[in-house]
Amino acid sequence: MNKNDGDSAPRRICLCDSETSYGEHLMEYLRSEGKLPCEVYLYTSRESFLRMETPATTRLLVIAESQYSAEIENAGFQDILLLNESSVYMEKPENMSKYQSVDRICDRIREICAGQSEEASPGVRHGKPMKLIGVYTPVTRCLQTTFSICMGQLLAGTAPALYLNFEAYSGLEIMLDRSFRGSVSDLLYFNDCAKEKLAGQLRFMTEKMGDLDFLPPMESFLQLRAIRAEQWIGLFRTIEKVTDYEYCILDLSEQVDGVLEILRQCDIIFTITREDGFSKAKLRQYEHLLTSTQYEDIFMKTRRCRLPVFRELPESILMMTRTDLAACVEGIIEEEGLI
Repeated sequence: MNKNDGDSAPRRICLCDSETSYGEHLMEYLRSEGKLPCEVYLYTSRESFLRMETPATTRLLVIAESQYSAEIENAGFQDILLLNESSVYMEKPENMSKYQSVDRICDRIREICAGQSEEASPGVRHGKPMKLIGVYTPVTRCLQTTFSICMGQLLAGTAPALYLNFEAYSGLEIMLDRSFRGSVSDLLYFNDCAKEKLAGQLRFMTEKMGDLDFLPPMESFLQLRAIRAEQWIGLFRTIEKVTDYEYCILDLSEQVDGVLEILRQCDIIFTITREDGFSKAKLRQYEHLLTSTQYEDIFMKTRRCRLPVFRELPESILMMTRTDLAACVEGIIEEEGLI
């Protein structure tokens, strides 16, 4: 094939990555599972790509960071998706982590091919106002995180939803058997110092649990405790402005500075209860704290939830929506008019 052969042919998706095994795996996946409107070609160097392709033949260039150069940048390709290998954010071209799930990379390629430009992705809100949902209880070992994730997955089946975990040790990397690139602390930095880049960084970092999006939590409770409540609140407001999430679920703990101020920002709060004596006593003490420190508004927005005893829960958090727990949670959120 020479450069002119493709001028009258349908434009194609071109992959460019010197890591041959990765490129072949991605190409095979896109061809078999991508449901894409055009052919997919693989090149193992930018030189071979530039010899064979032009902007006229290329619908989308998906290129590894190591192959990206000024020559590529100045060649006039309209749509470029850079697979980031270093986690150093570049404002242009659009970039996302090379090491996240192939499904997510495929989703973004499909969106671009469907005509969803950079300007149409997170930048200006188009949907309903984001509903901030807090989940917090002083009662321990009550399935709070399981409840939060299950609720998020159910809500994500109806509208875009985001989950944030505020535990000292979330365990999500182990439960999902994958490593995260960075943590929500990176977003807090961008929100404080380079807000114009936050939308791109958010897209770069977001992970998935089924349909539910989530941000990788802090790596340690020491980092978590160092963030002030107003920084979190500022981040929530920015996320609402630059995304179309209709739900944001906050899985909160006392490790968070100003947890009561954060709860005050929530539209609704779910507090899980238990019937044993210590649990009742802890809940009573917590509610007394709210009423005695002028946080009665939190009390008024709180919905108590007493979960039944479940004989079995799935080991995989990706299976939460297929359990008795899901039926229980679905009833709770339906009662509150969330779905």
